[in-house]
Amino acid sequence: MHLSAVLVLLIANIGLADPDPGMGLADPDPGSKPKKKTGNWKKPEFDETLPDNITVMEGDTASLPCVVSRLRGRSVSWIRQSDLHVISANELTFTSDDRFRVIIDNLTSSFALEVISALRNDSGVYECQVNTRPKLSRPITLNVQVPAAKIQGPSELYIKSGSTLVISCTALLHPDAVSTVDWLHNQTKLSIAGPRGGVSIHTEKAGQLVSSKLSVGKAVSRDAGNYTCQPDSVHPASISVFIVEDEFPAAMHHESSCHSLDVSRGLLVALLLINAALLTAR
Repeated sequence: MHLSAVLVLLIANIGLADPDPGMGLADPDPGSKPKKKTGNWKKPEFDETLPDNITVMEGDTASLPCVVSRLRGRSVSWIRQSDLHVISANELTFTSDDRFRVIIDNLTSSFALEVISALRNDSGVYECQVNTRPKLSRPITLNVQVPAAKIQGPSELYIKSGSTLVISCTALLHPDAVSTVDWLHNQTKLSIAGPRGGVSIHTEKAGQLVSSKLSVGKAVSRDAGNYTCQPDSVHPASISVFIVEDEFPAAMHHESSCHSLDVSRGLLVALLLINAALLTAR
């Protein structure tokens, strides 16, 4: 860090003591009347009507507002709370990440911190700080959301052979994203006009929320496998589908029976221990 930047940081962190409204320069004329205390001095104040919780999609520009009145030459800094890193002091920035910049409007006393192409790791609390003594600060929480698809239900789906396979998927899209959703079966794109008949895909968009439903009629064993919901510019979601001849596969019956047996054994052991403790207490 350059020497000038270090000096600015020191000045920003030393702070200016709040003046006593009655203090002033010594009267050169000892015989004159003492001046009356005005008591008009007021400390700097943040505009608390501005939002303190900002949410953006990953890749968007995040703007964290900070407006301070009655600064009277004091320094305004931005601090990242997670590691106490000083991002800026007035118009100077102290980070090698050029995505961070401060937009200053002297007319409104605004010191907005901008994060260009925000990343998920940028999420956290940032403090707009004024170097009074004690320091004044206003925390702003930044939430960077990563668009991701979500398939309703468990990650594994068992359906009976001959029945209709139905999978539903939702996702929050980036405002500039296309509202298309691709469905893949074992990495092969599904289509209503594909060789496998009986496939239907219904997709709707409401604002930034997109929902899509895949239906595959008269499922057979070759329809088993991995199904992926892939909206535009969004992390995909997948589900494993098993086609079984019975309503409940034997493997599931076996797991259920083993689980019930383990629970019964555990209860029996617990009862025996309680009984032994009661006998000992007598």
